[in-house]
Amino acid sequence: MTEYNPNRLVEMAKQKSILDVASSLGMELKREGRNYAWTEHPSFKINPEKNYFSWFSKGNELLGKDVIAMVEVVNQMSFKEALHYLLEAEVGTFDVTKVPKKEPFKYTVKEAKMFDYARNYLKEERGLSDETIDFFLSKGVMAQGIHKDFETGKTEPMIVFKHLDIDGKVVGGARQGIWINKELYPERGRLKKNLYGSGTTGFVVDIGDRSTFKKATVDQPFKVYAFEAPIDMLSYYELHKDTLNNCRLVAMNGLNKGVISRAIVEALAVDSNQVKTIAKEVRLEEWLHKIDDINFKNGRSYGQLKIILAVDNDESKFNPQTGKIETPGKDFFENFGLKDIEVIPHMPKCHAGQKKNDWNDELKYQKGLLKEKESEVTLQSLIAKVQVKSDPVETLGMEL
Repeated sequence: MTEYNPNRLVEMAKQKSILDVASSLGMELKREGRNYAWTEHPSFKINPEKNYFSWFSKGNELLGKDVIAMVEVVNQMSFKEALHYLLEAEVGTFDVTKVPKKEPFKYTVKEAKMFDYARNYLKEERGLSDETIDFFLSKGVMAQGIHKDFETGKTEPMIVFKHLDIDGKVVGGARQGIWINKELYPERGRLKKNLYGSGTTGFVVDIGDRSTFKKATVDQPFKVYAFEAPIDMLSYYELHKDTLNNCRLVAMNGLNKGVISRAIVEALAVDSNQVKTIAKEVRLEEWLHKIDDINFKNGRSYGQLKIILAVDNDESKFNPQTGKIETPGKDFFENFGLKDIEVIPHMPKCHAGQKKNDWNDELKYQKGLLKEKESEVTLQSLIAKVQVKSDPVETLGMEL
């Protein structure tokens, strides 16, 4: 049996064509001499001859980086997750005379006939009700599947949150592990990543008839609720289902404005032909900013649409790469960049003992299922407790 050699896997990943990988990530590139620029971020340059990239607007931290680092940055993954992505990706050598076309997504998940392991996980570990689970199953967006690890060959059950296009065709998806495996997934404990080739699609569920979305008015606007992950969406739905109407729920699998933009286009379009027509004029991921700019220049507002960012209430942390204190969910809202389309933050409030909160933890908290973590007794924590008792501070939580 060949001895496991992590360095060999890293070298294999580094040999992947950076242009092919960029294509698999859904990055639209524009040729500039011998290099290529990412149209969404023009300071992001790819050098195909040296197989590396540089993101000049990010400072010295992202200059001359390899293909693994690119997947980490673009997909917001850890090093190990990026390594797994590259070793699974079916990409090879590149043609420097042209940007490779993105390969069409292929749904190859081996679905199980039952949803037993998945249901038990969603109920016991995530606190979701059978009613909520059955609602999302009725939408045809969830399935129990089998994941095979490419290194060990071992299999495990997983939940697949399917990304459907306007015609109901599977065009991507997110994988959520059911079993705990700290060896394979030391950071999260469970499998959690997109299906290969998913691009900028999202996990979408509609509340109400899609045909009524474009009939929205200022008094009764069409609402889009955006979440960081599918389970946050399910949890939010269970907490607020009595007030959700005439809306689209979309999980971004991270923080991605392009996913929201694409979801809105497909919600308001008549059919797939109209989506293709729009895509010829402007990238679907950029449509939202385009329509906002047009309205702003013409002095109009787009009051028929509201975007609710139901993202995590994160703990502020120092990022050594940027040299800044970052609070991802809050920063995402503050930098969303729309002028005439209303964007509303809706983050769960932090409760006593919490430094951060997300919608699944909020669901478990309200059901009395959230396990309190034992905090480490340090001088800093004791000082923090005294401060809380003497001078309560309002949390970042914002209600609709």
